[in-house]
Amino acid sequence: MRYYELLYIVNPNFEDDKVNNIIDEIGNEINKFKVSIINHNIWGKKRLAYPIKNNKYGIYILLQFSAEKFDFLIEFERFLILNKSVIRHQLVRLDEEPAKVEDVEPVVDEADSTEKESPETPKGDSKIDSEKVDKVEEAEKKEKTEETAKTEETGDVKDVENVDDSATEKAEDEKEIEAEKKEEDE
Repeated sequence: MRYYELLYIVNPNFEDDKVNNIIDEIGNEINKFKVSIINHNIWGKKRLAYPIKNNKYGIYILLQFSAEKFDFLIEFERFLILNKSVIRHQLVRLDEEPAKVEDVEPVVDEADSTEKESPETPKGDSKIDSEKVDKVEEAEKKEKTEETAKTEETGDVKDVENVDDSATEKAEDEKEIEAEKKEEDE
């Protein structure tokens, strides 16, 4: 008996029903190959290391299964590649049998997430906190500005994109200051 683990990432903009349909679809597809599913759990929405198909976040789902034969893996991976809902996947063989995990509520990555549940919203629905998003964007801009200043001091221009962003930010700041002065004068 061989044990496998599939971790796949789904578009974060999908609603809970759509995610559950994708899980069912992938579960039905793998069941065609006479395998035994051990675990199929949603890990939750997490920040991606780099943007994939213009997404900064993704819903991670873990599927662990066992199979006697492995000749179906090529066809199954082709199905995952062609499935437009799955933005990335990784399939690995495990050395030993994974433990059965009871259904747990998905955990949202607190450090990286921009989601916040309010008391009015029912569980499962989420609302993006725009203040947190703004703070994250400000921090990213500040980091780019600091990197640009360092490269200007040393004379090394390693990242042209940061220099361009810095010039754009300065121009935007100047426009905002001018607009504020005009408002004060009026």
